[in-house]
Amino acid sequence: MKHFIVAGFSVSVLVGGAAVLSSDAAARSCYSFWAEVDGAGSYYRHFVYVENDCEEWLQCTVWTDVNPQPPKMLSVAPGATEYTETNGHSEYDDPRAFGNCHFK
Repeated sequence: MKHFIVAGFSVSVLVGGAAVLSSDAAARSCYSFWAEVDGAGSYYRHFVYVENDCEEWLQCTVWTDVNPQPPKMLSVAPGATEYTETNGHSEYDDPRAFGNCHFK
C-alpha cells in the first residue's frame, strides 16, 4: 500500500498486515507550535513558535490564518524552540498558528 497525506494529516499504511507510522506521524507526536503577538504602536507583529521535543532535527513550514501565504520555513534542533515572524504590520491581535513538520 502507499502513504497518503490528507488535508495535512498523515495516514498510516499497512505493510504485511501491521500498521506502520510514517515519519511525519512520528514527528507530529513530539512537537508543538503556537502564535504570539507583539504590539508595536498601532499595529501588531505576528510570530509562530515551534517547540521540538523530538530526538531529531525538524524541518517545519508554518503560517497564520492572517498570513497563510507564503508559509515560513524553520529548522528546529532537538530540544529547541525556534520562531519566525509571519507579519510585521497587522491590525489583527489574535492570529492562529498552523504548520507541519517532518524529520530532516
